[in-house]
Amino acid sequence: MLSVDSLKGHREGNRLEFKRAEGGLPHSFWETYSSFANTDGGIVVLGAVEGTDGLPVPSGIGDVGSLLKDLWDGLNNSQRASANILVDSDVTVEDWEGREVVLVHVPRADRRMRPVYVGNNPRTGTYRRSGEGDYHVAEETYRSMVRDSAPESVDRTVLDAFSLDDLHSETMRGYRNLFRSTRPGHPWTGLSDEAFLTRIGAIARSGDDHALHPTRAGLLMFGEAWRIVSEFPRYLLDCRQELADNNRWNNRLVSDSGDWSGNVLDFWGRASRMLTEGLPVPFRLGPDMRRIDDTPQHRAVREALTNALVHADYSGRTGVVLVRKPDRVIASNPGTLRIALDEVEAGGVSDPRNETMLFMFSLINIGERAGSGFDVLREGARSAGKPEPLLEELYEPDRVRLTLQIETSGLVGFHLPGMGGEGAPLVTAVKPPSGQSVIGADGANAGAVVGANGANGADSGANAGGGTGGAGGPLSDAGARVLDALRANPRASAVALGKELGMTRRQIQRVQGNLKGAGILERVGGTRGYWRIKA
Repeated sequence: MLSVDSLKGHREGNRLEFKRAEGGLPHSFWETYSSFANTDGGIVVLGAVEGTDGLPVPSGIGDVGSLLKDLWDGLNNSQRASANILVDSDVTVEDWEGREVVLVHVPRADRRMRPVYVGNNPRTGTYRRSGEGDYHVAEETYRSMVRDSAPESVDRTVLDAFSLDDLHSETMRGYRNLFRSTRPGHPWTGLSDEAFLTRIGAIARSGDDHALHPTRAGLLMFGEAWRIVSEFPRYLLDCRQELADNNRWNNRLVSDSGDWSGNVLDFWGRASRMLTEGLPVPFRLGPDMRRIDDTPQHRAVREALTNALVHADYSGRTGVVLVRKPDRVIASNPGTLRIALDEVEAGGVSDPRNETMLFMFSLINIGERAGSGFDVLREGARSAGKPEPLLEELYEPDRVRLTLQIETSGLVGFHLPGMGGEGAPLVTAVKPPSGQSVIGADGANAGAVVGANGANGADSGANAGGGTGGAGGPLSDAGARVLDALRANPRASAVALGKELGMTRRQIQRVQGNLKGAGILERVGGTRGYWRIKA
């Protein structure tokens, strides 16, 4: 805890305020109390003022005993402050060059007690700190604090206006396939779709009509974007690759494009590949002699993606945005941190905004439920010789931003057919030592089968094409696109598919071979036959 001596060289800022108090407790104290409680906490020094150089000088207090009584009376008077978040040790009296001053250490309020406000009207009495000032919060910020104060996860809410038909069948089938491959023999694998979705929290019975309806978590994970925005008007998922120096994106995935489902689960599958594309992978074989294409960096990037999705306030003003730069991944989501930053970094405490969504991810081995997510991020940075991840909380609009530096030495650029965006469609890949294979455009290794489970189990998740691999592992984006084309025309040749998808005949054949090896696709009838999708 800071003392007077440690404060003498500091100027006022977002966590420090000096207030004159010769005449007693100043009325403005309560505004600062509210703003510190609703932001990151801070220290109010009563009996000091800013000098001409901006540094504090003691001004003293007329009657310390009377000031302390007014302080504690006000804290315990709901007409003055909505909540008392202080304990005795948070208030100290100290001597400063022969003058008495009072230090009030205001902690960051627990989200269940927010907003901490002054007076009787929370809409006009709620403040937040910005720089050296205390400011009324916007109505949107106030509503966000109220949502976060709920004891239960908001994504459990049953949506009576939606039906099970509003859920995307391909995404649900993909999730069930992933669940089956991740948890073989689990008693839920044999349940009907309705029973299974009820178990994982995607649907629930309404208290009004007693019928099954999607929950908010179910709609976000398995719905389609055009339906999701009916409940969350500002819903947007955005993933970009910005691999050149001009800050223009080379490849972009957005939920509102209309050419895929746009839901959270399918976004995870596609975005995870975009964000990890080209990360260095040492040549390693597992006990089954399959290549292990996974590293602490890969796990860290996937954890950053998962965190952004399960902690997002989907009722907030801005969307979830993931940006892959040549040297870093930036993940940002709407909403504030639900626990203090130092608690997040210390680990061991978990308070996800969308707890049901995190549960669904965890069932397919994605995400950390025990509060160890930051350790995964830290280990990814450490393994690459990079500084610790930078986690920031931004306000107006409220956002959390994570910057994870990555190591991409030894990377070369290549053209990924059919995946270009504005600017040159540059994607990075590992330049291997002599005799080793390059990770192909479809995400599979040319000389080995990718294992079904990465470090987080399902490396790519479900996708817009349906979803998942069997024994051969989750689908790449190229695999999903090939399956989509074959659903429309099972007799299409490799040449015809290549022209349609912007790929070469050999690339199409390689993707088909991987899908066959994974048990997803089979050829029926030889050269004059057709392709049958098994999964």
